[in-house]
This record gives sequence, C-alpha cells and structure tokens, in this order.
Amino acid sequence: MAEEALLQVEDLKKSFGGVTAVDGVSMTVRRGEVHAVIGPNGAGKTTLISLLAGEIGPDRGRILLGGRDIARQPAYARARLGLARSFQITSVVPEMRVLDNVLLAVLARDGRSFRFWHPARSDPALVRPAEAALERVSLAHAAGERADAISHGEHRQLEIAMTLAAEPELLLLDEPMAGMSAEESRRMTGILEGLKGEKTMLLVEHDMDVVFALADRIDVLVGGRIAASGTPEAVRADEAVRRAYLGDEAV
Repeated sequence: MAEEALLQVEDLKKSFGGVTAVDGVSMTVRRGEVHAVIGPNGAGKTTLISLLAGEIGPDRGRILLGGRDIARQPAYARARLGLARSFQITSVVPEMRVLDNVLLAVLARDGRSFRFWHPARSDPALVRPAEAALERVSLAHAAGERADAISHGEHRQLEIAMTLAAEPELLLLDEPMAGMSAEESRRMTGILEGLKGEKTMLLVEHDMDVVFALADRIDVLVGGRIAASGTPEAVRADEAVRRAYLGDEAV
C-alpha cells in the first residue's frame, strides 16, 4: 500500500456554544487505505465527518486533500476535488429507474446539463460507466427497476454506485451499515472489500465486526479527541480503548 497521504487533518476544532464537539483532531488517511473512525455516541464522529465534507466550517485547523487546504471550501468544491460523502450527498430519485439514477451521477461528473437527459440515455459513452458502477456494487440485476421498489440494502448499494460514478478519490462512509439486516450488512461489507486498494475510504461505523474486517488503520474518538490510533490489532489490544469503548467486543 502506498504511504502517500491523501487526507491530512491538522488541529481541527469545532464548538457549538459551550460544547466542543471536535477538539484539536489531527489524523492522516493514506492513499488507498480504509481508515476507520470509531467511538461512543457523542464522541464527535458526525461533526468530524461534516467538517471534512464541508457541511459545516471549523473554528480552527486545516483539512488538506492532496496537499491542498480545503477547510474553507464549500461542499460542492470539495466534491469537484474528489471528495464524496456517501449516503448523505447522493440524492436518489425514487420514481426513476436504478440505472437512470446512476446516469444522473455520470452526467453531473462530466458537467453536462440535464437538459440533454434523453440523448444521454442512448449514449453508450455515458451508459457504460453507469452500468459498470452498478456491476461494482452487485446491483446490475436491478438496473431497470424503480428506485423506490428496491430494498433498503439495495438502496444503500445504489448510493454507493452513484458515488462511484462521480469517480471520487476519497469516500467518506458515514454509518454504511445503519438499518441493514445481517445479510445486507455482509453483502455491503463484501462490496467495500472489493473496493479496497482502488478507493481511499474514511469509514465511520458502529459495527465492530465490519470495522475490523475492513480497516487498515483506526482512530478512536472520545470526547472530541483522538484517544488512540493504529492498526486494528493495536487498537483491539489497547487496554484503555477496551475499557472505554470496545468492552467485550474486543475479546
């Protein structure tokens, strides 16, 4: 795995009134790795992801994407630079076909106007990448179905496909297993495993089985601060982390 840093976070802080949600967080996500952020409820994970995605601004600190400081860039500018927050920034159109939803993402990636929607549906240069994205997430079989007719797990797969169609460098995955059945979770884990090494991923997830199956490195966030950082093996063996968060799941 390449050691080149794709994302660097330096002394990031965000407060809401008298509550400091993210308190001096620094972290490095290397290109090609799956980097997980875990922590108890209220640890600041959602605020951290929102800061990285550009949905809120920091009080201080830097966010470097490929060496460029994006901390004051709006969310749309970050998307153009290759950062995508899956399950949050994507907007599935329920009454449209699954394939057409991904095709919209391809059009947006290419900067094309949606006025050319009907010609786009017959353009192989646009349809092929949309079909390929569905294939990557094991959803090709549902290409012709309406998006509101597929299951919750398949809806999440569609959102991943739409994100992949935008060809991002960094995927921010915010609780990708939320609300899934055990079988749907296993399927999504397999899909994300298939993307390892190809896409850099920052994963926030409560399911520790998923985290330890996917992550190359883990940061443990407690009280808005990084309490521990390292490989899954090192984090699992950290006594302070076991007591504060993992508990019996670390055994």
